[in-house]
Amino acid sequence: MERLAALGQLSAGLAHEIRNPLGVIKGSAEMLNRKLRSSDPVTVELVSYIYSEANWLNGLVSRFLDFVRPLKPELHLQEVVPILEQALHAVQIRWPQSKVEIERRYPAEPLSALVDAGLCEQVFTNLVLNALEAMPEGGTLKLTITPAESEGRQGVSIDIEDSGPGIPPELWEQIFNPFFTTKSNGVGLGLSIVSKIVDDHRGWLRVLNTTGKGACFRVFLPNAQPLLEEGSQVDSS
Repeated sequence: MERLAALGQLSAGLAHEIRNPLGVIKGSAEMLNRKLRSSDPVTVELVSYIYSEANWLNGLVSRFLDFVRPLKPELHLQEVVPILEQALHAVQIRWPQSKVEIERRYPAEPLSALVDAGLCEQVFTNLVLNALEAMPEGGTLKLTITPAESEGRQGVSIDIEDSGPGIPPELWEQIFNPFFTTKSNGVGLGLSIVSKIVDDHRGWLRVLNTTGKGACFRVFLPNAQPLLEEGSQVDSS
């Protein structure tokens, strides 16, 4: 455990050090691009490659730091539906031409969980975005919120189910591992970060069987947490 902790600190420090020269490369390429707009098209294209690749690497470093950085969620008892709707709205802005039909199965009475709204929205945004990416030609996205119990704890269950090609059962555990991805342009940190955030809420994230094709991710968030990570803050008012 001590070696893993040391490795995590080393990796985070290395990521920070990589970020600094990347910023210089990106800024320099942007300046060159402005000065060479009327120059040789090949030169302009090469400069744009430098800029876009530096930008991509910077995004990768940012996601890696999100994964290794210790989280200190500020937990409050909040309704879950508005947080999920905010995440859905953010994804729809990014995919305005999406042909996906949304089916909402929300409870008549408000359901609350002990959450950090910003981090929880990040969880839902990532899961909804993954669902839409699995249905590029259109499909159905089902959002279900129900009261739930897990290991004697009361809470809220959130299902995000798509009608895409689905995830093979043999990959259900691997998809939460850092840097594991089935996407050609993915880096495999999205679900790892999501899983980490849910763990820090003392909840859990699982992949479920579906009646047909598609994938279903279920998030359980408790509405009471007697034991919290050191540094977490709770406000149940």
